[in-house]
Amino acid sequence: MLRLKEGELVHLLDKKGKRYPILLKAGSSFTFTRGMILHDSIIGLEDGSAVRSPYNEQLLVLRPTLSEYLSRMKKGSQIIYPKDIGAILMLADIFPGANVLEAGTGSGALTIALLRAVGRDGKVTSYERRNEFAAIANSNIDTFFGHVGIAGKPGTWELKERDIYEGIEESDLDRIILDLTEPWRALEHVEQSLRSGGILLCYNPTVLQIFKLSKRLETKYGQNFREMGIYELNMRGWEIKGRSMRPEHKMIAHTGFIFVARKCSTTT
Repeated sequence: MLRLKEGELVHLLDKKGKRYPILLKAGSSFTFTRGMILHDSIIGLEDGSAVRSPYNEQLLVLRPTLSEYLSRMKKGSQIIYPKDIGAILMLADIFPGANVLEAGTGSGALTIALLRAVGRDGKVTSYERRNEFAAIANSNIDTFFGHVGIAGKPGTWELKERDIYEGIEESDLDRIILDLTEPWRALEHVEQSLRSGGILLCYNPTVLQIFKLSKRLETKYGQNFREMGIYELNMRGWEIKGRSMRPEHKMIAHTGFIFVARKCSTTT
């Protein structure tokens, strides 16, 4: 049984569903409107246990899931939503041991999921040209894998402050994922660095971006790439109250388009 220990990041969940992230430290305490919780009263408990404040407010103590961690972590730019991250991992077929390049690291949300998916034997190389985003991503990734007890063992990660439009240093890559405003500008470099059978996945918010990308790939690189699909995901929750069940009033609708293409050998 893996009990909560000092140095772990946990979420305290109140009866209204509000989450309070805390990093457990012996001798420290957490104070909120309903009183104070000693960290020592949490350390050693099982994941999912309950603690009470002096005002008898019950809080659940939970190790954050990846989705919950992403919702609370520091953000320097808009992150890719978990609903899209799940689809990206499947559509790009991110497998254990894969050698993956991503460009447009942002706050590191997708990077964390990629590192989990490639496992100990895989590698993720991230290109990010903005120093401030690189620093935030590095901090978020270190915190997740260093302090979340259910994070798992990540693959090797290399962060480069580099502009992919100027070229790709790596070769024989299994997968390339682009979260860029003008992904078509990187296609020449992608063609040279992605192995035959490898997958290119691009994430963009607008129809015009995806349309231009698709046409550029077709007209200039159609001999070496086959478009596999363009996708949009909407997620709507449902709720049960009494004897009725109905969709929630709010939903996560359009956030971005996922474009997928596969490199194929032209040798006959």
